[in-house]
Amino acid sequence: MAGGVKGRDVPSIVSDLGTTGGPISVQALALALAASAAWGIGMTAAVPAIRYVDRLTYLVVRWGLVALFALAYAVATRALAIPSLQAAGYAVLAGFIDATLGGLLYLMALERTSAYRATTLSNTAPLWGVFAAILFLGEAMRWQAVVAAILAVAGAAFLVERRDAQRGRGKGLAGTLYALATGVLWGVAETVPAKLALDRGLSSETLLLLFAASGALGAALLLPFLRRRVPARFAPRGLGYIVLSGIVGAGVGWLLWLESLRRAAASSVAPVRGATLLFCLLFSVLFLRERPTPRALWGVLLAGASVALISLGV
Repeated sequence: MAGGVKGRDVPSIVSDLGTTGGPISVQALALALAASAAWGIGMTAAVPAIRYVDRLTYLVVRWGLVALFALAYAVATRALAIPSLQAAGYAVLAGFIDATLGGLLYLMALERTSAYRATTLSNTAPLWGVFAAILFLGEAMRWQAVVAAILAVAGAAFLVERRDAQRGRGKGLAGTLYALATGVLWGVAETVPAKLALDRGLSSETLLLLFAASGALGAALLLPFLRRRVPARFAPRGLGYIVLSGIVGAGVGWLLWLESLRRAAASSVAPVRGATLLFCLLFSVLFLRERPTPRALWGVLLAGASVALISLGV
């Protein structure tokens, strides 16, 4: 999730909130676009962060910061309440799947492929979320889901470097697969346990708090098992990137998205989420000096079309 959370992070958890019908206002559109930009900043900032900090430490610190941010916000808005242990359990499960497991796979993808490839494929989460709703929540299959799945797979094929596709192996291919798996985990977490938590009366603010705390705790629990394969590495310079990724990407992105949903119908705001793909591509070119090939741009276009199609069908 967004983000990281999502940084696509967590804000997409509340995509089912709001009223139905009605055009989106200019103010709501601006807030949704600002949220998409914040998520793009958060996802892009992870690239320099893991140059100075190992991925396990990154996850623990990042989601720990987001949890503190969410706690302060929930207390300030007087929205901190847990209606039932079942609702809290679903939120915790969503955080472990999305922030811990999805976050770990996303960072592994960044270590093996370019940022624009990793962010594009991981941001296909809304598509996989629709399929999760069909499989686990009993929602009806829509034609948009089938076409969007074809577009997403085609985009992934274009985003695999040609030399990796010919060899059938290599870091680029592994990075592509890790990024796709990230999108699947993010989509499932946002759609099934998060929606069940909201349906059982958990506020969005409390959900974000439990989500982030679960993500940090989950990563901390993995430390004894993965530390040998992921040696500890922390340079103070990396802390600034973690703060940028966590507070701006997940924290501020969440607040902007929530404010947008308060001003317009969820079905009107949801398509704007696809702009995250464009912001990630723009930031990777401007700040990471990456230069996508024409083949890769076709992949971004196809993956973006799949997200737009599935969002417009909400």
